[in-house]
Amino acid sequence: MTKQRASADHDAGEDPHVARLRRLFETHPVWLAAARHVLPEACSTVRFSHLSGRAWTLRAEAGHTVLVPGRARDPDFVFRFTPAAVERLEATRGRTADFAIELFTLIEHPDPALRVGFRVAAPFSRLVRRGYLGLLAAAGPRVLAYGAARGVAGVGALRRLVERRRRADRR
Repeated sequence: MTKQRASADHDAGEDPHVARLRRLFETHPVWLAAARHVLPEACSTVRFSHLSGRAWTLRAEAGHTVLVPGRARDPDFVFRFTPAAVERLEATRGRTADFAIELFTLIEHPDPALRVGFRVAAPFSRLVRRGYLGLLAAAGPRVLAYGAARGVAGVGALRRLVERRRRADRR
């Protein structure tokens, strides 16, 4: 999607926080680089805390990511962004690791106004096949250290965490 399209969507009444997140995914160099690591089948459902009952699909498409209205049919992840979380992500500067760590920090954040709701919807094997493990590795040693500091050192620990979260989310 072009910047003109994002602006047109906003001008046509798109919520400003949806438009801001869309621009991050569709135009920011770090998010564009991240999209090249996942397969076109990769998709997530995205919700916004202030837009109850509405959903968007975030999907990889030819080396970039798009955010389109409607819930993903078979998502890998489900996110729920607050306006403050979108603003924090938008204010993040740096490389892939900086954005990944900020997103993980927001997922764990104790303040509900900043917390990004996050649910793992797909089994670990599908996440690996769709390129998410490669994306984490491409983010580099800072992201790996971030995970290790939280008890996720290595692929086996990551697999156990993903499966544990999936089981908890199903309840």
